[in-house]
Amino acid sequence: MFIKSIKKSISIQPCFNQNDYICFAKKLNSIMSAPKIAIVYYTYKTYSNGTHPIMLRITANRKSRYISTGYSVKPENWDDENNCLYITRTKKNPEKKALSNAKAINSDIEQKLNDVIRVKQQVSLTDGSQTSQHIKDKATNKYNASSDFLVYAKKSVDHLVERNKLSTAKNHLSVLRSIEKHIKKQSLLFDELNVEFLRQYESALIKEGKKSNTINFHLKTVRAILYKAMNESQPLIDRDKNPFLHIKMKNVATEKETLSSEEVAKIKRTKLKAPEQQKLIDVRNYYLFSFNNAGIRISDLIQLKNINIINGRLHYEMGKTGHFKSIKVNSESKEIIKYYKKRSAKPENFLFPILDNDIDYSDQQFLRKQLDAKASEINYNLKKLAASCKLNKRLHFHSSRNSFANIARKKKADLYSISKALGHKSLKVTEIYLASFDEQSLDETMEMVLGK
Repeated sequence: MFIKSIKKSISIQPCFNQNDYICFAKKLNSIMSAPKIAIVYYTYKTYSNGTHPIMLRITANRKSRYISTGYSVKPENWDDENNCLYITRTKKNPEKKALSNAKAINSDIEQKLNDVIRVKQQVSLTDGSQTSQHIKDKATNKYNASSDFLVYAKKSVDHLVERNKLSTAKNHLSVLRSIEKHIKKQSLLFDELNVEFLRQYESALIKEGKKSNTINFHLKTVRAILYKAMNESQPLIDRDKNPFLHIKMKNVATEKETLSSEEVAKIKRTKLKAPEQQKLIDVRNYYLFSFNNAGIRISDLIQLKNINIINGRLHYEMGKTGHFKSIKVNSESKEIIKYYKKRSAKPENFLFPILDNDIDYSDQQFLRKQLDAKASEINYNLKKLAASCKLNKRLHFHSSRNSFANIARKKKADLYSISKALGHKSLKVTEIYLASFDEQSLDETMEMVLGK
């Protein structure tokens, strides 16, 4: 229609011939349909934590495609005027909040935007096709992913991050970096991922001094990604080429470190002086609170808030499994809570002074880094506590969970009760978990029957 209207006006402008107008119209249409790349705060999608994803929108010929940046934030963190995260709070918008790592996120998103723009330019020069889907495919390495295991695996990691499976994403990325270190390049075709490669990789891990279970973890991670590729709507590898049909992996039973009832009592009795030993007092309180509440994991304990205590019961969702737990708070745990609770405390304030109440932790990647850092610090101070208590064992936070389970088993608690207390999804999981204590249980049985 545009070209026809140009043709109709040819008689009015005799200084231009028909070919000039057609050429001009084509160039103008080309400019109007040129792909546009923009950062978009995608409010049409809302995650369970109230955040919306930040996307890159590719628009060409009135059709749009989106690429995730891997970030999502709440409306209070987004600056609509400047199309980025708020960096500082202003008088103009006092309701807005700035994330502590807002500058870093903005910089990373800007880098991702520039990367897609460069891809668009390359597509224009090489392929000629400028559809939004084609640009997206090139930008997300979709074509390479169809043959390259590492490219596909990294995309899989991105999807885990989008779903806030940050711990799993971190573990997968660690394995991928280990593979890149082994092959000394960043490309590994699916066809190269065969039995011979896996045997060589396994040998390399052994030379690095990795334990059997760590090696199996690496191989199982590779297998999980490979099986995902097999189950795509258009499988990236044939099932008959599955190298794990010829690879056997067996986990070696490891002894779980536990404390006896006497050793837990010893921790309670040890005298610690404030303020010199305040950090040891704190980690002892955290450890005993965990033990008293069926071995609550460190990442869950750090995030507990005052609103998690209702009518003398601890209500919380387990971060690892998503299971909801409700536990009666015993007298010792009540005293620990009372030790830290301030009169001015708000329901949304943290139960323990580990995370800062004035910092926004809605960014899941930022939160995960903080949890890891705080967990590391707590475990470091638990080693010092073990020395102060003169325990001849390595004390770490997870042993509170192991100790609770083992003491419950010794006191003849039934399997169902232990399973429910630990928050396991099935009795089978609990049976496997308790199997690591079987050697000690056997010793007790032999002494009961035969004597010492």
